[in-house]
Amino acid sequence: MINKNKVLSDLSKFAVDAMGAFSGLKDEIETIVSIRVEKIIKKMKLVKKDEFDVLKKMVQKLIAENEKLKKSSKTMNSRNKKAVKKKVSKKKTKKK
Repeated sequence: MINKNKVLSDLSKFAVDAMGAFSGLKDEIETIVSIRVEKIIKKMKLVKKDEFDVLKKMVQKLIAENEKLKKSSKTMNSRNKKAVKKKVSKKKTKKK
């Protein structure tokens, strides 16, 4: 009976030690993977989120401004075409 208890106690101790070793191994693997991921990210020269957001806002403003300028240009072109047509029609009436 004492032998059975000793064996069970040893098995229990072994299991506890193995669990401790595995949890330490898990932490070590997580650290190694984290370091490697950080190295890869640095090599890729990725931008930070806040920098990206600032540039995104700037681009959105520029796009909106570009649209306004396009509309303005179209109205100016149509006005110029109308003015040219008026001048051409005045010249035709003067010749007659």
